[in-house]
Amino acid sequence: MKIVNRNLYQLLRRIYWRLPLPEETKESLVGFARRFSRGMKKKLTESESGADLESVGRERILQEYVNHVLAIPRKAGNEYVGISSSSYQRKEGDAKILAYYLPQFHPTEENDMWWGKGVTEWNNVSRAMPQYAGHYQPRLPGELGYYDLRILDNMRRQVELAQMYGIYGFCFYYYWFDGKRLLDKPLDMFLEAKSIDFPFSLCWANESWTRRFDGSCGEILMKQSETVESYTAFIDSVVPYMRDARYIRMNGKPVLTIYRPSFIPECASTIAAWREHCVKAGIGDIYLIGVKEHTWDANLLELGFDAQSEFHPGTIFRHCVDISSQISYMQDFGGIVMDYRDIVEQKKYFLYNYPKLHRAAMPMWDNSARRDNKGMIFEGASPELYERWLADILVEARSREDLEDHYIFINAWNEWGEGAYLEPDKKYGYAYLNATRRAIEGIRL
Repeated sequence: MKIVNRNLYQLLRRIYWRLPLPEETKESLVGFARRFSRGMKKKLTESESGADLESVGRERILQEYVNHVLAIPRKAGNEYVGISSSSYQRKEGDAKILAYYLPQFHPTEENDMWWGKGVTEWNNVSRAMPQYAGHYQPRLPGELGYYDLRILDNMRRQVELAQMYGIYGFCFYYYWFDGKRLLDKPLDMFLEAKSIDFPFSLCWANESWTRRFDGSCGEILMKQSETVESYTAFIDSVVPYMRDARYIRMNGKPVLTIYRPSFIPECASTIAAWREHCVKAGIGDIYLIGVKEHTWDANLLELGFDAQSEFHPGTIFRHCVDISSQISYMQDFGGIVMDYRDIVEQKKYFLYNYPKLHRAAMPMWDNSARRDNKGMIFEGASPELYERWLADILVEARSREDLEDHYIFINAWNEWGEGAYLEPDKKYGYAYLNATRRAIEGIRL
């Protein structure tokens, strides 16, 4: 890429950070983008040598980015789906879809200190850059915009959309570090807002926070103690949520998911202590789901868990096809690109199976917003392929006799920094939500 284009690349990046722009600046840039687009078409026609094509290819990526960021009016793509005119109606036998919910989208005192005043997950999302032609970055939110989860109306609308498209409930990530809570405001607002009638459960993200969150380094920002005493004390903090009438239960038992079972010290006795505490607190026994970790293949049922669950891409990764070498990148790329289509067409998700396993699916995955040019990208994801994946595991879940109920986990409702979300965006609209509903309704007997 010529140095002028490299400078332009950085300029556009800074421009995007500072949106909204004055109208006259927008008009000037839109005019530039259109002229740039016409120039690229001419170059693509005139180029003959391989070197020229490589240069033009890089400029083409830049042109795509200019158009994308400045939102130059264009027809919606074939994959765009508008909002539904009707709402999903649950029927007997429908699986219960639980979508992981990230409460990161609001400023906190800790994030102000670690990352800068007012920084939230949206900062990562908005600064993302495409790594190759056709790479969908940055991800631009649709109806909900760059929402702030300190505003309860935003959560109300999220629930309305989830219900409209067949999501049974949210599984909130729960951040507890030796008694210190982080990102607790949205969940606690939800708990207090009894008028939001929507099932929910908790997933304890029991790992330390580090600066690896944005791909920089492993410096520990908030440490989760590995002591038995700390892990035993944890359970008391979730009791108030389990008392709520909306809390998800399995045969009357509150469902609690643990993200990293391998981190639990003296796992069997710690879990036994949790159960005892909940019984004494009047909650009764609990239903514990352990997330299967791709780096630890222990039998979670023998350790005291009631069930296990997939969590993608971790539990599908070993079966994925690496297509990194087949792609021409805009800059040096140190990440990995996997083939999403191959997963679905070859039904790779069924190569992974364990007793009492709750299946999971991911609509998309692309964490380059956090990791820049060192991210993991699942290329070829689409609403249609996601629908096929979800429908396949819904059918299988119905036939499993080792589970008390058919809970299916989706990663995720709103993991925008990892490119894993169901919420509407500018490119797909409501297509992934619509695919979720179609999968549920399409397999009904």
